[in-house]
Amino acid sequence: MSATRPAIERIGWVDTGRGIAILLVALFHSANWLLGAGFDIPYWREINDALSSMRMPLFFVLSGLFAPKWLLKPWRDLWTVKVRLYLWVFLLWEVVGSIVFLLGQTMKGEGFGLRQAVLGLVVSPVLPRFELWFIWALSIFFVAAKLSRRVDPRLQLAISGAVSVVALSGLETANVGWSGSLKYYFFFLAGIYLRTWIIRVGEVDNRLLIGAAMLVWMAVTATVTLLGLRDVFGLYFLNCLVGVVGGIAFSRTLRGAHWFGAVWFGAVGRITLPIYLAHTPIVILISFVLSLPIFFAAVAVIAPVLPPILALTAVLLALALHRFASRSVLRYAYEPPPFVTEFDQRRGRSVRPVRPGEEPT
Repeated sequence: MSATRPAIERIGWVDTGRGIAILLVALFHSANWLLGAGFDIPYWREINDALSSMRMPLFFVLSGLFAPKWLLKPWRDLWTVKVRLYLWVFLLWEVVGSIVFLLGQTMKGEGFGLRQAVLGLVVSPVLPRFELWFIWALSIFFVAAKLSRRVDPRLQLAISGAVSVVALSGLETANVGWSGSLKYYFFFLAGIYLRTWIIRVGEVDNRLLIGAAMLVWMAVTATVTLLGLRDVFGLYFLNCLVGVVGGIAFSRTLRGAHWFGAVWFGAVGRITLPIYLAHTPIVILISFVLSLPIFFAAVAVIAPVLPPILALTAVLLALALHRFASRSVLRYAYEPPPFVTEFDQRRGRSVRPVRPGEEPT
């Protein structure tokens, strides 16, 4: 367990990488909902499919980088600081997501499935929905990694890697959270047990090697995407591995830049949880408004560039919402309320919970 030494201090390129990942997630959801709103941008689906080899693998690897210390802490600390936070925001934002999703269904002409929405909400702790499956999976990943901390890391990586190879080769389960967990648990564990290597890769200061890493990812991704090779057994898993290295190289490049946009990626990467929670409801609401006849024709003119514009807007609004909420009782949309924390304190769990932005997700 040499990889579970005290957690690394905040590293700039890691924040930048998390900023890249959350923006790619927002772009993915923006394009999907704009398509649902009726905008003729099918090529954005292909673009997002190509970017997927970096998007979630990079996100989970970087999340795993900050997990080792929790494998050594008592269970009550892991529950109080991490798992409780994830479960609270997951359950609360499932309610928000269910309400807004009904509006999205109406926008797409699929009817008002109130009964299905209520049923889906009830079973969401087992069958997570929407983009919130990521939060659900993280809570499970932390618990699973702690339970298996005494198992040889090589064996854990081998087994989870084999499962990931199969899952990323076209296997889909009945639920997005189940499928995502099978696909990406390996990458979370890689962040834990290959942390030293990953940090060394991120510390490379050779522009030629950094550029080569990004070019290799683009070449492999283009080949897999254009030739339709994603379901070839094991190939997309390799594409994701290359995507992680390319994502680290891209993060390192942006981290070394001094223009405002590059710096902003790092700032966003330091507070991804509020963005992850709120951006999809914002995307759906804006997409619904844009789908109205009074706006649709005018907006359709810029439809080819609309997904990144909507993604950036959703991220900024999510950050603004979090900042506004932090000044009132609405802050409990992002952290457990007193009645939950007091219950834990009565049971002897007195560790102060970490608020969004204080600790990497």
